[in-house]
Amino acid sequence: MSKSLSLKISFIACLIALLGQAPLAWSTPDSSDRDYIIGPGDRLDIRVWKNEDLNRTVEVSREGSFSFPLIGKVQAEGHSAFDLENVLQKRLADGYLVAPQVTVSITEYVHKKVFLHGEVKKPGSYVIKAKTHLLAVISDAGGFTDDVGETITIVTPGSEEGKESPSLPNASGNRLLTVEIGTLISGKADQSILVSPGDSVYVSKAEGVFVTGEVKKPGKVKWESRMTVDQAISLAGGATNKGAPGRTRILRMDNGVEKEIRPEMSDPVLPGDIIKIPESYF
Repeated sequence: MSKSLSLKISFIACLIALLGQAPLAWSTPDSSDRDYIIGPGDRLDIRVWKNEDLNRTVEVSREGSFSFPLIGKVQAEGHSAFDLENVLQKRLADGYLVAPQVTVSITEYVHKKVFLHGEVKKPGSYVIKAKTHLLAVISDAGGFTDDVGETITIVTPGSEEGKESPSLPNASGNRLLTVEIGTLISGKADQSILVSPGDSVYVSKAEGVFVTGEVKKPGKVKWESRMTVDQAISLAGGATNKGAPGRTRILRMDNGVEKEIRPEMSDPVLPGDIIKIPESYF
């Protein structure tokens, strides 16, 4: 991927964040944590004013709860930090403390992740607090690699259980959205293309065309949509002085059968094509 395209991605992602459309992954905990919905695996720091012996750091269980002194089991899943403060205050006030004041902070986010696969520089899981713009997550992953293809597929799990780990694209009930990278970067795509906690994002790898024979840099070149024979040869450095571009041949697999084609220079090439530039007779 070109340096200018990577810079453009970073600029767009920063602009999205500044406009408040979506928080970036790996954000430092701040006031926006108040809207985060707690889930299994999250770690919470609980402070009870003037009752230091009740202060605790707890981890939300797989069942979505934790135990707290005096009041026992507390259901946390589905609550925001603000909601949970109210729950704790009401239960502690029910025969235990007078007008308790409780503060809940989220110290580790585990439940709300999006999973990035494929041609990004830092694939892996990223914590997001809410729906986040696709480009913001890609920017946090370091942007695209040089081998990036043409599409991104967003997989939304078809069940809540699927949100705890990366989803298989072909799993039953999953919802798939495919986005063309060129359209996304150009700004022509729907600006509301967001990823949600539990989504998996698959960034495709570039397909290739093989250029052999009398070219200056024989080998694989990156295939792009609407690429022509002439463009592929150009990416391979062009024909050598001994080459005969006018007698170029393409070897192409068609339903498992290899066919030889004599193309025009303006004809399109397909992924996997082998372009052969023969030596001139003279």
